[in-house]
Amino acid sequence: MRHLNSLCSNGSSKAASASSVVSLRRCLSSEASDWIPDVSMDTDVVHGGVVPCEKTGAILTPVYMSTTFVQESVDKYLEKGYSYSRTNNPTVKMLEEKVAKIENGYDSICVSTGMAATASCINAFMNTGDHCVITNCSYGGTNRICREQFVPLGMEFDFVDFTDPKNVEAAIKPNTKLIFSESPTNPTLTLADLDAISEIAQKHGILHVCDSTFATPYVCRPLDHGADLTIQSLTKYYDGLNIGT
Repeated sequence: MRHLNSLCSNGSSKAASASSVVSLRRCLSSEASDWIPDVSMDTDVVHGGVVPCEKTGAILTPVYMSTTFVQESVDKYLEKGYSYSRTNNPTVKMLEEKVAKIENGYDSICVSTGMAATASCINAFMNTGDHCVITNCSYGGTNRICREQFVPLGMEFDFVDFTDPKNVEAAIKPNTKLIFSESPTNPTLTLADLDAISEIAQKHGILHVCDSTFATPYVCRPLDHGADLTIQSLTKYYDGLNIGT
């Protein structure tokens, strides 16, 4: 998920000689930040966010099972970047960096479920009295949590047809804080013009978040079409339907 207005192309293939240089530079690099930019998505899917262990030389990031992390002192609290796995964990951090690279975003936040991501987004950017324009063809869980959990908390939602961007703009109110699109929708595969909707959101100073789970970044990266944030359920096509998560 990209944070505000910081969440593109798959990269072109290089000439043979250039590829050799690129490969050499990758082999000699020990830090994720040292990798050359503009590699293909296939490369980012495999290597993005991965930093070899300085102590052991392990290429892949291990699964850190620790709940808490030792702190040297109060003054040096979080000096190593980790305190409690619920807020930050080396394994999860690697995944977040990889997702951010794949989505062409500034950063990402990985949580336990797709609906946790959706709820976190609404919780973060809406308060009691705020209004959201959301697609009338949203995922059932998204529609349900808006109506059953957030409406009783005093939030407003207008479910409109996003196939015509004019409907989105017409539904905007003075208290609109979020435009929530989904493209393609689950399960009807309805598409939305993300560029046009993003322009409307920017025109009115409203955040645009898009759930692009059914497309995955191989088909569409909403951040490249002006969206401020992207939501993905990683257990779907993104991960090969629960192969790894």
